[in-house]
Amino acid sequence: MRNPSPSSKVIALAVALTAVAALALSGASARAGESTQQEANKKLVSEFYAALYDAEATGAMKTKGRSIVEKFIALDYIQHRPGEKNGREAMIHNTEAAPSMPGGTMPPAKLLFLAADGDLVVQVTSRDLPDPATGAPKPTLIWNMFRVQDGKLAEHWDAVPGAPMGQPPAPGIQPPPGR
Repeated sequence: MRNPSPSSKVIALAVALTAVAALALSGASARAGESTQQEANKKLVSEFYAALYDAEATGAMKTKGRSIVEKFIALDYIQHRPGEKNGREAMIHNTEAAPSMPGGTMPPAKLLFLAADGDLVVQVTSRDLPDPATGAPKPTLIWNMFRVQDGKLAEHWDAVPGAPMGQPPAPGIQPPPGR
């Protein structure tokens, strides 16, 4: 019997984590139905990513990044990704500084899961990204969670592709409030 490859282990772990997140977030809302606010929060996240994907696909991130961020991101936005700065202006800088992608070179993300629980929204997507070892495209699961406040994305956590699995969180990474 052969051992599973590291990439199949990562995919299996990501699928398992997605299933656990789905069960955790859908428990109460499945019984009572999602609130209008939870639906609005999911729509906000979906529209944010649709705007980003459109700007990315058309090579217009440098020109559209500021207006996208100003529309969707809170002034006091908190980013829990190590090495990233907090605040709307930091997010604007990141979008405007991102390397231009000629139209069509980045395949679109496929939505796998979207759920809300109160003010939190979790989105899981898959995207074929270049394997760092071979350069060949491989499916990569991307997990994002936002806290929504006053109709804006106020706080963000994510699982960054290529990050070591099973490691303790990096310093500064905080779990969602009350969770």
